[in-house]
Amino acid sequence: MTELRDDRMYRPKGRPTTTLDQGRILAAMEDVHLLAALGLDTLAGAMAFQQGKVVRDAGPRKTYRVETEEGILFVKIHRDIPYWRRWNIFGRGSSSPAHIEWDAISMMRKTGFDVPEPVAFGEDISLFGCPRRSFIITREVEGPQLDHLLAKGFPNPLGLSERQARNQVLRDVAGMVRRFHSTGFYHKDLYCCHLIVTKDPRWGRPFFIDLERVDRDFPPHRRWLVKDLAALHYSAPATVTRADRLRFLLWYMSKTRVDAHTKRCVLDIVEKARKIASHVPKFG
Repeated sequence: MTELRDDRMYRPKGRPTTTLDQGRILAAMEDVHLLAALGLDTLAGAMAFQQGKVVRDAGPRKTYRVETEEGILFVKIHRDIPYWRRWNIFGRGSSSPAHIEWDAISMMRKTGFDVPEPVAFGEDISLFGCPRRSFIITREVEGPQLDHLLAKGFPNPLGLSERQARNQVLRDVAGMVRRFHSTGFYHKDLYCCHLIVTKDPRWGRPFFIDLERVDRDFPPHRRWLVKDLAALHYSAPATVTRADRLRFLLWYMSKTRVDAHTKRCVLDIVEKARKIASHVPKFG
């Protein structure tokens, strides 16, 4: 008899928060001492922060990987925002990039998705317009990127046949993305490198990362669903065959055969993937 998984291991633990630096920072209470030790318990300290290794340099936004005695942290600092955004006082555009990512993490955790553990975020206090400076800190999700994992072959810890092992991975990821979209979310940068696969008894447990652009609508606009699927298609390694990609789409769409709607979706996804391939990133 197959042993049932303990669902408690998949439930995110609560993260009680507190404010620091006269309300400029919201932090997990259990991590306040860690922030103080790194000089990240004030907005000024965060803006001056240059410890660890720079893993992403996108002009005014830098991401640092910081090793501590309590694990690895990622510190993403936005030292400025585009001029046009500074005077945006309506809706999502009035929130700082760090605040948007913090809210996305919180919403996704509450909806049952696996995301990095939030540590803190901070921003300028702004009465009008979007705060120019902000930062967010999360804990590292340990594991390989989905594309790196699959490039070495489909994982098969349970000793299944090759086709069963492939189908297990494809079905799980398709179901996760379908639920992500069906609950109103869309990522806008859903490349395989933004799914980190942690250890799990079956084959792995994918976590969504890089959530700054995640948004939510009911229902989400089709263009964003196509973009997410195209990003996955574009970034999947060569070990994922054309047949694998079609099976993935059928499971995502809860279909058992290719019909006219499926064919139209395939064409849209492939065309969007071509546009992604021709895109020249602003920052390397």
